[in-house]
Amino acid sequence: EYYHPTFLYESVWNAVGFVLLHVLSKHRKYDGEIALGYVAWYGLGRCLIEGLRMDSLYSGSFRISQIVSITLAAVGLIWLLIGTFARKNPQREG
Repeated sequence: EYYHPTFLYESVWNAVGFVLLHVLSKHRKYDGEIALGYVAWYGLGRCLIEGLRMDSLYSGSFRISQIVSITLAAVGLIWLLIGTFARKNPQREG
């Protein structure tokens, strides 16, 4: 029986994410932007890779790990977008 090497997939995903975030770190616009990018990247990758695993914990027909990871990715992406748009349109004081 064939099994996916999910640890290898996750290692490659994280290495690509490291390189991508390192390149983007030179163009960051605010503190925490790279950390939020990591949260979104990791959550997305984890959600995709968990779909290939054979030993997942289920709640009904949903994998718990995929629910948690897609939630993590969505929160990271939303927070990243809020931070980006809040910096483009700063509130005026006074």
